[in-house]
Amino acid sequence: MNKCIFAIAGNTAREIMRQAIFYFIVCGGSLLILLSFSFTMFAFGEETKMIRGMGVSTITICCLCLASLSATNSISREIEKGTIMALLSKPVSKQSVLLGKFLGIMGVVSLSFMMMGFLLAISLCIKDSLEYHIGLLTTFASIGYPTLIQLIFSFLQVAVMCGIAVVGSIYLPMISNLSCCMFVYIVGNLVDFFKGFFLSNEGNLPWYVSFFNVFFPNLGGLGVVGTSNSFEVFGLSYMALFAIYAILYLTLILLASCWFFEKMECS
Repeated sequence: MNKCIFAIAGNTAREIMRQAIFYFIVCGGSLLILLSFSFTMFAFGEETKMIRGMGVSTITICCLCLASLSATNSISREIEKGTIMALLSKPVSKQSVLLGKFLGIMGVVSLSFMMMGFLLAISLCIKDSLEYHIGLLTTFASIGYPTLIQLIFSFLQVAVMCGIAVVGSIYLPMISNLSCCMFVYIVGNLVDFFKGFFLSNEGNLPWYVSFFNVFFPNLGGLGVVGTSNSFEVFGLSYMALFAIYAILYLTLILLASCWFFEKMECS
């Protein structure tokens, strides 16, 4: 079964990387990262922080779009056209097919994330090295290190959203799946805000806020932790708990997607 999963993952990754949308998103995201250096000329000392924030947000959104579009092309269209039956007619379970698709999509998304993240980190280090006439190693300690922390937690956001995109692609077409992923991403980043708002004004949480807080991923918490400049801000244990939370949430999403796909009639 493991060989089947990795074989499907490899074929899925190759199919995605043959499509023009992969290069369009990666090149477009890289261009936006480089253009962000010209958007902060009036930041007065906060240029690096603003560029890092804009760059990480750009990478996250680009990878979210890539995950949603890739899941649609690899799963939704194959279900609609019935071509997925060619895989299911072989001694391969539905769970293996879905996990293979997810790993292939996640592999391509991870590659895109690392390429754009490397560009952002190196660009920031070179900018500060030239601006303040200091070595790259010194610059990495003050600029590159916080950037990597923020990228790691943003990658956890992308991984969770990639799992949600795979679940949505089982039932939804491309536009609907992309819209749902964007909705979940926005709400996931606002859950903590609404929770604090209702607690400060009403002293208790309405049922719908509690519902969102339980079922929607706490993407806002991952984003806040990722913006810290060192482990001293939140503590290593607190950051590790959020990382474990993201991994467990992704695991539950994949289990749910396997269950839904197993119950679905493919024809």
